[in-house]
Amino acid sequence: MRALGLVALLVYTFGAFAYGAILFLWITHVRSRRWAAREDESAPPGSEFDGVNGVLLAVSLLWFCCNIGLALFRLVPLEAPWQLNVLSVCLAFAFPPIIMHITLGEVASAHPHMSAGWRAALWPAYAAALVIPATAIALLVLPGVDRAGRRFGNELLGFGLTAAFVAAAIYSIAIIARHGTAVEPRRRRGQRWTLVLFGLMVLLFLTLLATMLFTSAARPLQAGAMLVEIAAKSLPLVFLFVGTYHENQFQFFDLFVKRGAAIVLSVAVLAAWFALVFPVLEPFGGSWAAAWIYAIALLPVVVALPWIHGRVREMLDRRWLGRRYSTIEAVKHFLGTLRSATTEALLIDRAQAGLEEIFGAKATVLVGAGDAPAQPSPTSDAASRPEAAGNCPGREDGLPAAQEIPVRSGDRIVGRFLMGARLSEAPYFSEDLALLASLADVFSHVLENLHLQERKLEQEQRTREMSLQASRSELKALRAQINPHFLFNALNSIAGLIHRDPAVADRTIEQLADVFRYALRGAESEWAVLDDELDFVRAYLEVERARFGERLKVDVQLEEGARGARVPTMIVQTLVENAVKHGAASVRGNAMVIVRARQESGRLVVSVVDNGPGFREADSPEPARTRGGYGLVNVRQRLEGYFESNASLTVDRDAAAGLTTVSVSLPLVRQEPRSQPAAEQVR
Repeated sequence: MRALGLVALLVYTFGAFAYGAILFLWITHVRSRRWAAREDESAPPGSEFDGVNGVLLAVSLLWFCCNIGLALFRLVPLEAPWQLNVLSVCLAFAFPPIIMHITLGEVASAHPHMSAGWRAALWPAYAAALVIPATAIALLVLPGVDRAGRRFGNELLGFGLTAAFVAAAIYSIAIIARHGTAVEPRRRRGQRWTLVLFGLMVLLFLTLLATMLFTSAARPLQAGAMLVEIAAKSLPLVFLFVGTYHENQFQFFDLFVKRGAAIVLSVAVLAAWFALVFPVLEPFGGSWAAAWIYAIALLPVVVALPWIHGRVREMLDRRWLGRRYSTIEAVKHFLGTLRSATTEALLIDRAQAGLEEIFGAKATVLVGAGDAPAQPSPTSDAASRPEAAGNCPGREDGLPAAQEIPVRSGDRIVGRFLMGARLSEAPYFSEDLALLASLADVFSHVLENLHLQERKLEQEQRTREMSLQASRSELKALRAQINPHFLFNALNSIAGLIHRDPAVADRTIEQLADVFRYALRGAESEWAVLDDELDFVRAYLEVERARFGERLKVDVQLEEGARGARVPTMIVQTLVENAVKHGAASVRGNAMVIVRARQESGRLVVSVVDNGPGFREADSPEPARTRGGYGLVNVRQRLEGYFESNASLTVDRDAAAGLTTVSVSLPLVRQEPRSQPAAEQVR
């Protein structure tokens, strides 16, 4: 008998935990539906059957908690308080009308045009659930009632409760048999099991009534009577077990497998620990510090139980469901898969591969759903039911999606995870759906960061293009500026040479033609070969010598290692023009312009030296990058547009030698030099 009492206590405890968890999920679901109805007027409101379902869950929770108390008093043994017995009777009579009401609601949801007689039968059931226990309790509790009245009260309880449950079972069987075919084919199997349970309920309560009548006379087979009583009191748990398995398998797994295993394991560990420790702690039972001593003795179990539960969950996940990753491992693996993606297409491919590896199912990631309305939450009943999954859009391979998880960015849905059936044929349980929701959040953050990075790169590219466009505009303006001034000076010089030195004038005209030919051809391209650029500089300086005469000394030096280098068009000519303008034009005696191009540590360095007075800013404390006139500012901006910080222009002044050096340093990129000078190619 004690063993049966312990079994009853364990069963009732598990029932209380299971119904407590289901009640919590129901409250969460109802709150989410009310919030959705408040935000969206088109959302379906809660029905009366939702409320009745919540009442059943609350009554079942109280029922098992009440039976836990009665089982504890029976084990001690002590007489249970009469209030607890009264509560037990009231809760027992509450079940039949609620069962009838819920059965009506489930069938009516698929068959809305049912006869009003089915609903009318509920009122007598609720009335009987109030009148019968109230009358029986009054006969048993109120003073002045004789023995015959008390006996009638006991018989009224026994016969009334049996009649109520039998009537509820017959009503439920009849309504399911009459209208149950209107429900979805998937739920018919669950209805068949429900019909079997209702039949067993009738048989069980008739057996319980017979056992009560039989044991009241001779009192044999007390163990058998107790087994029947435990089975009758555990009926709500059996209905929950079967209904959850057929309606929501992920809740079945959580409530009856994982949590059931955790409860059984916790009770077993605690019982073993108390059996081991209590004999040692018995001498301290009368001490004022007994509570603290018991708490310290229980501390090792409190610390060890979470670890034990984790190992049990891991074993169930890996052995039963074939899960390769824990939740934390799955998130880390998924994030590591996405981290190196540089484009949206690559991110989607890697996300699909990661999901397929984690869940062992075909996965499709859709991006670009825009402001589509949110689908049911992964933790809701609608999201976990197969019929809801069947309404999801199909994957790209044409197969239906078993689960659809929205990818949210704030209040918008920016994509979806469409998961196919798993290769192991295991369903998607609540932990799987929660993990998918977490992975969807990870994907959303990575996708958002990728878009931000792409927008940043696009903005930088636009800035660079605008800078280059500005440089091109300035280059064209520079060419337009060079043409009239340079042409005016050159023609004046040629006019003076025609009578004094016709041969030099003729050669100068040819050099001038080469200069303008190169300038016109340079407008077609932003880049030139250094060899051609220096040929152009030589022609330009020859024309300038016609103006300055023999006092302008020119030296152009090109090292072998710098041949074939690519440079921005007319960038060297701009440096030379500045040397002539600020140097040769300001010197009364011999003027000097030296151009050197060389290779230094894999970079191209072009220097232009003149013996003029230099720039006024050359000796100022300003940074070298800000010195020079308009031409050098143009060169700096072009270099920044082409090479960003990988190129530089510097202005140095050697006051002792009276020399100013303007140098350009840029990456050395080779190109095969042309076989003949630029001027000859244009002819």
